[in-house]
Amino acid sequence: MTDKNQFPKDLFDKETEQYILEHAELSYQILGEVSKHESAIAEQIALENPFAQETSFVQNVAKKESGYIAKNLSEIEVGYKKVAKNSHISFDFYDSEFKKATQLKNQTSRKEKEAAAEKLLVKEMQESLLNRKTAWEMRLIEELRKKYLYELLERLKKFKKLERLLSPFFGRTGLLWDMSAGLFQESGFEILETYADLLERDESLQELARVLGKHSRAQKEYEKEMRAKTVTRMVWKPRPAFKGQVTGIRTSNDISSALPSELALYKNPATKILFEKKFAEKSLLSFKYENVMPEEKTETQMEEVSKEKKEQKGPIIICVDTSGSMNGTPESIAKTATFALSKIAIEEKRKCYLISFSTGIETLDLSDFKSGNALGKLIQFLRMSFNGGTDALPALIEAIRMLQEDDYKNADVLMISDFVMGNLGSDMEAKIKEEQKKKTDFYSLVIGSRGNTSTIACFNHNWSYNLYDPDASRHLIEQIQVIRRKAQSGTESI
Repeated sequence: MTDKNQFPKDLFDKETEQYILEHAELSYQILGEVSKHESAIAEQIALENPFAQETSFVQNVAKKESGYIAKNLSEIEVGYKKVAKNSHISFDFYDSEFKKATQLKNQTSRKEKEAAAEKLLVKEMQESLLNRKTAWEMRLIEELRKKYLYELLERLKKFKKLERLLSPFFGRTGLLWDMSAGLFQESGFEILETYADLLERDESLQELARVLGKHSRAQKEYEKEMRAKTVTRMVWKPRPAFKGQVTGIRTSNDISSALPSELALYKNPATKILFEKKFAEKSLLSFKYENVMPEEKTETQMEEVSKEKKEQKGPIIICVDTSGSMNGTPESIAKTATFALSKIAIEEKRKCYLISFSTGIETLDLSDFKSGNALGKLIQFLRMSFNGGTDALPALIEAIRMLQEDDYKNADVLMISDFVMGNLGSDMEAKIKEEQKKKTDFYSLVIGSRGNTSTIACFNHNWSYNLYDPDASRHLIEQIQVIRRKAQSGTESI
């Protein structure tokens, strides 16, 4: 199996191998995939094994008792030829050997010759099986290896293109490697390049993308948790001290600290026996020497503390007006904004649901981050033409339906449109207000200056992008920053 520290020999040319090794995250991912590929080959070999019946047959013959093969050679030959393809064992040779054995008069010699021939036949069957199975496995491994190498090199070509196009927006090369598994056509890379360039030039749309999806809530929530706390306090402990630091009287059998009156008992013959008794009982009155010193004592206690509860970055639902009135510059702005939001959702692995609307709606779930599907679906949207009339109601109905789904309950909704449309109606306005009570924010990005003000007023955050204002991008940033400042002061959330 593959060593995680180096690539299999001859898998890549030196230039490609060096390129991979220079991308640490990419190197690790490819090594992991190569290991998985090797495991998959082993599983495929086991699954497709055309020698299973022959293996079972040979094992069964090898287990037979001595003399069985000699008596049943014809039957064994028929069975063997049914399961063993392309084997060239000469059963005529073994038939001749067994006949020669029967002509021997000595029974022991006859059995020995039969046993030797049987053993030789089993060995030849096993070697033939091993050689043919090994050759088949090597052919299959080489075939799968070449196929995998071709696919891997093609994927590396796509990865290099994605790296060139999207590395300014995606910090992790590993994520781009996941995306490179998608089957992008050249036109897909071209359209990505177009909108990547547009986004790079438009800071306002980058700022808008960063704000959405509860990315930077200023209203803080707190939750309780138990946390270990280390407490250090001073305690006073007595310690042995030098003589002279007398702190009291004690009883002991320590002659060196005994009071002079006790030692006097020993000097007097009449009281010597009393001294010896007190000594034996450790009851001699003695000086007590000690010094009380301060000492640090460390204890661990549990305490309840409040900590800021980090709100998870939420999903994004994008409603994009694809009607005929959006043709031209509005279409370009709408697609670039969608590209900006999608790339953040993909990079941060946040749910992202795209609803395009004109007279009807089309939906795309941009949350399939593996195998390049999310980026592939985004390309599908970027390629589409804008035409038809404008009816925002079905898009908002779909957005509110998605807000009831578990994955989108805390989503923000953004509608990108010129808002050249009719009123939404009292029922829809009531539904929007109901969702806003649940802390769902409804944003509008109004492209142009001819929008229906009544419809725009239904959204609690409104931004405008004036097509005829040369400073439109700067003004959009200013509008976004106003909302951000309100959020930071606690008067409004983002």
